[in-house]
Amino acid sequence: MSQYLMDLLAALTNCMCCFPGSPQLRINNRRFKLLRLLGEGGFSYVYLVQETSTSALYALKKIRCPFGQESVSLALKEVEAYALFSPHPNIIHAVDHAVESANDKSDPGSKTVYILLPYYRRGNLQDAINANLVNHTKFPERRLMVLFLGVARALKAMHQYRVKGAPGGEEARQRAKSVRAEAEEADKDAVRRAKTRRKDVDADEEDVEQQPLMNGEVTKSQEGVGDGELRAYAHRDVKPGNIMLSDSGTSPILMDLGSLAPSPTHITSRALALATQDTAAEHSTLPYRAPELFDTKTGTVIDTKTDIWSFGCTLFACLVGKSPFEMRSEETGGSLSICVLGGDWRFPDEESMASGGGRRKKKDVKGKGKGKDDGGDDDVADGGISEGVREVVRRCLRVEAGERPDVDEVIEMVEKVVAELPEDGEDDPAGGVEE
Repeated sequence: MSQYLMDLLAALTNCMCCFPGSPQLRINNRRFKLLRLLGEGGFSYVYLVQETSTSALYALKKIRCPFGQESVSLALKEVEAYALFSPHPNIIHAVDHAVESANDKSDPGSKTVYILLPYYRRGNLQDAINANLVNHTKFPERRLMVLFLGVARALKAMHQYRVKGAPGGEEARQRAKSVRAEAEEADKDAVRRAKTRRKDVDADEEDVEQQPLMNGEVTKSQEGVGDGELRAYAHRDVKPGNIMLSDSGTSPILMDLGSLAPSPTHITSRALALATQDTAAEHSTLPYRAPELFDTKTGTVIDTKTDIWSFGCTLFACLVGKSPFEMRSEETGGSLSICVLGGDWRFPDEESMASGGGRRKKKDVKGKGKGKDDGGDDDVADGGISEGVREVVRRCLRVEAGERPDVDEVIEMVEKVVAELPEDGEDDPAGGVEE
């Protein structure tokens, strides 16, 4: 609570226009009331805000950019990516954004970035997973696979993006480039401010120190790529917490594109391999991170298959309650990274995939675990997970990236599963059913 109050005070003193005695702020001539803190991490905070003129609710992301630690260019990379892929029904868009200079005498070049996003009252898939664990419910399989079909389509827009192509064409590309230009100008302004207020710092030394952090360029990576040519991107942080649920509960919304990276990346040196690992450690969540991002080898290629791995981990988490490697490391007491690199995971009613057991079910003295040959139904296994759904997870979680399906194959597999699964009941579209 104390941290929340401190940050709220900072927001009120650093924002564009503040109103004494009232937790309100102004972003580009729009006034908002701060309602509550939704989440935080690193230099960022997300608040639930309400526009005073319309009473509409939004999520406001506030990113502190301490000079020399996180540049405005890096902070606005997220907005740049939202603009590039807008409009897409399964990718979130930024409603508005603004950059403000922070009145911090100890860090004269620091700035604050505000990103206004749509607010989804149902929260994200991680919220739904947590609710299922508490209520001993599970996702209706067919509805879950329909949601994941939407996630796959969002990834397709990134993995198969073509310069000036869909979803937003040249107009979206120009909006994204405009955001990039704004970010670069803000960083230059930060350098100027720092030089003015820190005259005791050597100018040449400062120029080197304050280079913007440009990991994972978005529109700049399109330089030299012709109109209509492929310029693929990987999300690099697909996980339940980054998939919002629409208010109807029937559509997924992929968010948090701050980890977006041009793809493929050819690892030509040990230094680049280590830099790729470090970037992944910072931006790709551990239980959903692909093995090639744990141990990046010189001479390899890192491509969009990292997202396919994360897609499989996320689907597993929705089915079981946690990432497959998080579950396995807790079972064995071993390192999560070792489980990932060894492909050591299993469905709850199966032997480990790394032990040679493959899809074999564990024996049960009470007679459970029967397959088709001994009177069981092979289409729906004992864990309540259909074989077609399991196979989607298995195909995505191949340790060798080249053995994983591409996004078109994933869409084809998921569509087939959806067509074969029976209709679910009439409960809440995104809610759970009793186990």
